[in-house]
Amino acid sequence: TCALPIYRDALQPLSVGVFTWHDDTQQKRVQQALGAEGASILLSGGADAGWLQCSETRFAIHLGHLYLAPEKRNQGLGSGFLRWMSDRARRKDKDFTLDVMKNNPALVLYQRLGFKPVKSSATTVTMSL
Repeated sequence: TCALPIYRDALQPLSVGVFTWHDDTQQKRVQQALGAEGASILLSGGADAGWLQCSETRFAIHLGHLYLAPEKRNQGLGSGFLRWMSDRARRKDKDFTLDVMKNNPALVLYQRLGFKPVKSSATTVTMSL
């Protein structure tokens, strides 16, 4: 599956100085996410472009994971998905939340799309729309 290499490419550089990267631990995390309800492989042009996992409760939709292959980044795929999901949350009158590492460049995208920080830890920010 494309999921682990895409996840590794996105997160391993962000882990430096934050946590120790262990491939086996991270592989289990990816397998857990992909085995959860709301997991999907993203396709673009008939090829794997990335993967995501969302969970939904009565009051909120939470984006747990969204990773794009390096060659598929900065082409509007992530923004398009986030806009589609935020429209869906709005239609259902639900909050749309996500967690992002504080040093993740995607933080700028989330802010540009209107996500606001609602909670933070030493390494991550929970954002809501």
